[in-house]
Amino acid sequence: MLKFLTCFMFSLSMFVIHADAQQDIQFSQYVFNGLILNPAYAGYKEVTNLNLVYRTQWTGLQGAPQTISASIDGLLHGEKMGLGFAVTEDQLGAQSSLNADISYSYRLLLGNYARLCFGIAGGVNQFTIDGTKLTTINSDRALSNLQSSTLGPDMKAGIFYTDEHYYGALSVTDLFAAYRSTDPSYLVIRRNRHYYLQTGALINLNENIRLKPSIIFKEDFHGPTNVDLNTFLLFSDRLWLGMSYQSSMKIFQNARLQHGLVSTDAISALVEYYVNERLRIGYSFDYSTTNLRNVSSGSHEISIGYSFQPRLTNAVCPRFF
Repeated sequence: MLKFLTCFMFSLSMFVIHADAQQDIQFSQYVFNGLILNPAYAGYKEVTNLNLVYRTQWTGLQGAPQTISASIDGLLHGEKMGLGFAVTEDQLGAQSSLNADISYSYRLLLGNYARLCFGIAGGVNQFTIDGTKLTTINSDRALSNLQSSTLGPDMKAGIFYTDEHYYGALSVTDLFAAYRSTDPSYLVIRRNRHYYLQTGALINLNENIRLKPSIIFKEDFHGPTNVDLNTFLLFSDRLWLGMSYQSSMKIFQNARLQHGLVSTDAISALVEYYVNERLRIGYSFDYSTTNLRNVSSGSHEISIGYSFQPRLTNAVCPRFF
């Protein structure tokens, strides 16, 4: 596993080293790739697992976000430790970001199916702004010639619990955000710490159909709390069909928030299909219920997952959570 990860990290780094990459990256299929949000997921499927995701958001809107993510994780030295590596590249108009980090998890085995995992991830972030991609009203040469890029450390931490029918997770990203420069000449993205709280369940409706409801809260304490409500049906342990509703609410008081802000609402339809015991293909479509629908034809996301060993037939939790 360690040798495989080393080769994968080197190859992937050569592929994306010149890539430019929106601050708060959004994925609709994060429920099938938990490592994106929480390093405690490293090794949670108990097989070596590769995930690739491509997302194009707000199709038809010039400068809209486009995101590519690749990750691999698996167990290290038995069942008690997990290791993962992830690279995410994101482009939003003239600004871009690139993140690469290594995740480590320590797993407490609490029974046949129950796991309590603690994770930490460290890596680097690169933030860039390219003035040549800006369209100015008065042809401002200073803006069109603007080029700025910064490279800094990144750290994430999380905890994840799962058993045969339930899971819960809490994670925080951008742990170094409070220590970054406040100098006015700092022109690229300033990130905030982001907190994620997830929970869900797996309910057996009959021998061939399972129900998986879940919810995630996303918070940075600088704006409204984002909430995703998800419901999936699993047919014959092979086909996932799901819906997701994404909205925001004011859970915490924030005097800096403007009054009368419109919630960012969207509805997503998702399908995931296991071609065989190793290969998974997924697609999601997001439709905005706000005024964005007037200028955008929706968001599309494609994912591919590949397990280098067959999915475990005697471990319900890693297989479906």
